[in-house]
Amino acid sequence: MGSAMTVQTLGGLWLDRTSGTTLQDQLAHHLKELIQSGVLAPGDELPSTREMATRLGISRNTAVNAYERLLGEGYLESASRSGVFVSSSISLSRHSTWPMRARPTGSRPSAPPVAVPLGSPAPFRPSQPDVSLFPLRVWNRLRARALRQEGASLLHYQAPCVAGLPALRQNVAAYLRDHRGVRCDWRQVVITAGSQQALYILAAQLLAARDPVYVEDPGYVEARMAFRRAGGRIVPGAVDDQGLTLPTRASGSIQVIYTTPSRQFPTGVSLSLPRRLALIDFAGRTKAWVIEDDYDSELRYGAAPLPSLQSLDRSGRVIYVGTFSKLLFPSLRLGYVVVPEPLVEGFVELKHLLDDHLPLVDQATLALFLESGAFYTHIRRCRRAYAERQQLFLALCAKAGLPLEFPYTDGGMNLAGLLPEGELDAAIAARLREAGLDVPPLSQYAIQAGRPGLVFGFTAFAPATIRKSFDTLTRLLGEPPRRAAGR
Repeated sequence: MGSAMTVQTLGGLWLDRTSGTTLQDQLAHHLKELIQSGVLAPGDELPSTREMATRLGISRNTAVNAYERLLGEGYLESASRSGVFVSSSISLSRHSTWPMRARPTGSRPSAPPVAVPLGSPAPFRPSQPDVSLFPLRVWNRLRARALRQEGASLLHYQAPCVAGLPALRQNVAAYLRDHRGVRCDWRQVVITAGSQQALYILAAQLLAARDPVYVEDPGYVEARMAFRRAGGRIVPGAVDDQGLTLPTRASGSIQVIYTTPSRQFPTGVSLSLPRRLALIDFAGRTKAWVIEDDYDSELRYGAAPLPSLQSLDRSGRVIYVGTFSKLLFPSLRLGYVVVPEPLVEGFVELKHLLDDHLPLVDQATLALFLESGAFYTHIRRCRRAYAERQQLFLALCAKAGLPLEFPYTDGGMNLAGLLPEGELDAAIAARLREAGLDVPPLSQYAIQAGRPGLVFGFTAFAPATIRKSFDTLTRLLGEPPRRAAGR
């Protein structure tokens, strides 16, 4: 077989010893690339493993293992006492080959990818918890306990856990009943990858093409994106000093209403009791579904958290969504949704299409974190720290005489500062961003034009950081205003 063939010298073959990839992996990859590109044709003979090792300055075992891998994958074939050849059964077309990327003459081997540094949010990015307050030692101790108790079972696939680890679902249900007034059985609680996954699944489950979805304006942009992706038609609902206004006849036959009643995002206003009752009555009469996103209700300063909208619902039309990302740490990516009984089976089926189940070790740890009381201790600590930071921020604003009005300051992670009419909040936010501050404009969250403003997060930043960043904020907001033309 090899007598009529020329042994390929492979002069362009090179290995990068600075790479994090093993020499064996590199050699196998490069040979495969040469075959796929057509440089090595079916029937071509390769240098012996001894020759390859000598030429590349590697051990013979490295060359042998690389060849054996490609033999196993079908790229190479061997003939007794003849050598190793590119498999004659390979048939390449123009659709299965691509040109080789030539290595520039005299160039150094490409360096390994530079690791992107993991950073912290810039002041005053909204909706960010202070992860330095999180009791990591307690969490790790509970994580170790969960692994001792459950052992390797937490490392396997667990088909019955698509809706979440039962222990976590039971603890979440107890927390919601005791602290948010939510009426539910633990089997209605589904653990999700944050609240965004819950919204995505609900949108897919509840909406058909062009179904009207009534949303807060201004409001949470990613929720609107989920509804649009599912084919929903967005109907903006104005937000006033009592929260979301009710749909009118002009709104059409509303299929879904999305609201953040405990603390409207991004304005911070709470939905009044009369509005809550009217909204529930509307849903009961029209058979619309209400999605209650309760993203930071525990963070209320100076007063107890407001009861959930779901706790007032007697018709079973309110779907309660929450997350642990804001209360614990964002990368945990665990949220939950309390699904009305008629929707549970369909919701779980859709979730199964996205993931078999979420990380069981984290779920088991969080279950113990709730059960042990560490969760409630942490929330109390955060409330105290965040209240102090909010007071500091507002005091600095008042002292500097900034052109900002803060109408809603009873809690939450953010403060919406309203600007004088005619200001271009997007232009101001751009100037702040250039100076290293992350302060989005209120218009970023709006569908229809409204009062200009800026949304400040304060919870993630220690008092020293708030004071230091405030100097930049004061300087930039003190610049001459840029007003919209014709207003």
